[in-house]
Amino acid sequence: MEILLKMIEQFTLSFLSAVGFAFIWRVPQNRMYLAGLAGAGGWMVYWACREFGVGNTVSTFWCALTIAWLSYIIARKTHTPATLYNIPGITSVVPGGTSYKMMHSLFVGDYHQAVEYGIQVIALAGAIAGGLIIFEIARRNYKPVIVTKIKKAQ
Repeated sequence: MEILLKMIEQFTLSFLSAVGFAFIWRVPQNRMYLAGLAGAGGWMVYWACREFGVGNTVSTFWCALTIAWLSYIIARKTHTPATLYNIPGITSVVPGGTSYKMMHSLFVGDYHQAVEYGIQVIALAGAIAGGLIIFEIARRNYKPVIVTKIKKAQ
């Protein structure tokens, strides 16, 4: 029961976060809840990965991949660009706190710690970019194969 409440809490807060970022990014009001669903879906994958002991970078990758996939599905159904949904959804996993810690460490002169945080920022940013890019590559490369097989079957 406790895990169910935690899941509901995580979903609700991530949904509200994505809707808030959708508002900031000026997503049309009738599409904000869809951006919230994409962001919440991605965050739930991230949270589940972290709960099962998966590392932060790998969890971020799967989150980005999920958000890209959900954004594409929503965009296809609503005939709108996928960026309306994946930008607000992905914003919640951007490593802003780690970037702040890196800059703070630089300013106080703790260069060793700053390098560690910098490596984390690069890894997380790479995981986000990798998730979005890998989905797009897979979508573009495998869609024609599936369509061709369906047309041949008819």
